[in-house]
Amino acid sequence: MISIPRHLVEEIHAGNCVAFVGAGFSAAGVPAWAELLSAIAASGVSDRTRQRVADLLAEPRTALDYEAAAQTLRDELGQDDFDLRVAARVGRPDTGETMNRRLSLLRGIPFRAILTTNFDGYLPGSVPGREAYLNVLRPQAHRWWDRRFWDGDIVGSQVVKLHGDASTEPPSEIVITRRDYRERLYRDPGYATFLRSVLATTTVLYLGFSFTDAYLNELRSEILALLDYDGGDVPVAYAVVNDVGEQEAAYLRKHEGVEVLAYDSVGGTDFSGFDDYLDGVYMSTSPKHLLGRLIAGKRILWADSTASPHFGRELLNEASRMDGGVGIDIVRGPEEALDLLAATRYDLVITRWGHRQAFDAAGERISLAERLLSEIRRRDIRTPAIVFASHGHADENKRAVLSLGAVDYTFSWEGLFRAIEGVFQAGSVTG
Repeated sequence: MISIPRHLVEEIHAGNCVAFVGAGFSAAGVPAWAELLSAIAASGVSDRTRQRVADLLAEPRTALDYEAAAQTLRDELGQDDFDLRVAARVGRPDTGETMNRRLSLLRGIPFRAILTTNFDGYLPGSVPGREAYLNVLRPQAHRWWDRRFWDGDIVGSQVVKLHGDASTEPPSEIVITRRDYRERLYRDPGYATFLRSVLATTTVLYLGFSFTDAYLNELRSEILALLDYDGGDVPVAYAVVNDVGEQEAAYLRKHEGVEVLAYDSVGGTDFSGFDDYLDGVYMSTSPKHLLGRLIAGKRILWADSTASPHFGRELLNEASRMDGGVGIDIVRGPEEALDLLAATRYDLVITRWGHRQAFDAAGERISLAERLLSEIRRRDIRTPAIVFASHGHADENKRAVLSLGAVDYTFSWEGLFRAIEGVFQAGSVTG
């Protein structure tokens, strides 16, 4: 597996990393700018406009040439017709094998959010506005164990489509011309404030981003000045970029705060290096692999055979088998668990509550968890225990099991994964 910087992994793990997805991410499935604009100009426009667009798109081209060609077409067709033509070509693009895999990996990485300048239909999301800003800047809760990164059909991080969305009907706020950029930046002061806040407070991973957007580069420069960035500081951003020389990479690291994750595209024909890095980030940060590293080599005893099969338990069991692990031992209840604990060293016990399903020494009914924990304490079995139960009576049940030595009481899969992290995370980083 390709090596991913430790600081980047830690920032993603902590929910402090935002992915910034550019045109290179979708290049395998949507037309390039020149192809898109040439196709729009091929019919329904005057010969004069068609020729002007052809002249602007002739080699060599600059970002301004693309923006001017788009503006020329929009001026003749009108905004609505032009946007509909753009949407017809990129709003619902075909999803081939490469893009399916990229999207699957991207959704499984626990980014705080995904920002994209792409308006194609690959990444459904919200256009800039109050709700999008609020969810990114003040998330209700976010860590790697959040259900949206692992349960069933993975939803992934919230996506903010900075340049609009061509997949909606009608297309929404498509930004494609220099005038569009200017109006988005200066007529909506909240937009620039939002981007400044993200760039200043989170680590950004640029994916398929070419650093040619002048206004975004200006905002990045403003934040570097605000932070008084010094080349010796930790990076404020990372970028997966092809064909970057050693000197250019060193410059970006020292003066732009961007650590380059470089790969060779073999003359612009092989972009598999991009997918290798995306796969490396996924393998380093996805919940299954994070769990796998947390419990690698650990023996876990699950005392609850009545629990219905669930993707969460299968995820945990699969994670426990990674790196040569042995999987989770599952038993019916406290007596079987105690027999195994007497014969085998376990690193963690997980048990359900089991209301009034066991008896104490005086013959009084108690929960299965209380029975197991009491015996673990009496027999001086030094294995951490987590009680995974239902939401009902959680407050009183938690007090009861903590008083008997349990390390946590939780009633959701997200809570269980968090509790497991608390048990196995290195003491030197629990702070």
